[in-house]
Amino acid sequence: MSSMLLSRRRSLTALAAGALLPAIPPARAGTACAEGLAILTVGGLIEAPNRGAFNPERDRFFNHNNLSFNKARSFTAGSLSALPHQTVSAINYGIEMLCKGPLLADVLAAASPSAASKTVRLSALDGYGAELPLADVKSQGWILAMESDGQPFAIGNFGPLYSMRPLAPGEKKTEEEARWVHSLYYIELMA
Repeated sequence: MSSMLLSRRRSLTALAAGALLPAIPPARAGTACAEGLAILTVGGLIEAPNRGAFNPERDRFFNHNNLSFNKARSFTAGSLSALPHQTVSAINYGIEMLCKGPLLADVLAAASPSAASKTVRLSALDGYGAELPLADVKSQGWILAMESDGQPFAIGNFGPLYSMRPLAPGEKKTEEEARWVHSLYYIELMA
């Protein structure tokens, strides 16, 4: 248990240290990264990249979590905030929250999924991951929550992003809780 906590602590420390550095060297900066610090990367089967391919020397945190990509699109908080936002009410860990963020489908559309894309894999800072059928992302109204009750999520407080969806009245998230991924930073589109 203590080694798991230590590993998670090292991962979060590495992420925090990486946040102080530019996400991409200026010579390779894409449009999203020119706006600020990238908080989300979408890779895999996409057609609209704005950053270079995975580089193990530069992309240390992706490398640490065994993630790689040939094409990817980076998003900043500003570029995500520019998309239309939806609101989701949820009870998380006993806390009632009113969360707000862009539709996951809109974020993925900006990355232009290839026709072969059928599944979305969501990855959290601590290495946790979950998969969603792309059809569910669209039909169930999944969002990437950026804030709760008007306050932005911080790293260590569900942030930078939290994938969630609206629930019907009386519906509990317990049956699908594993698909609600907080501390989300990477999404992969897969066949």
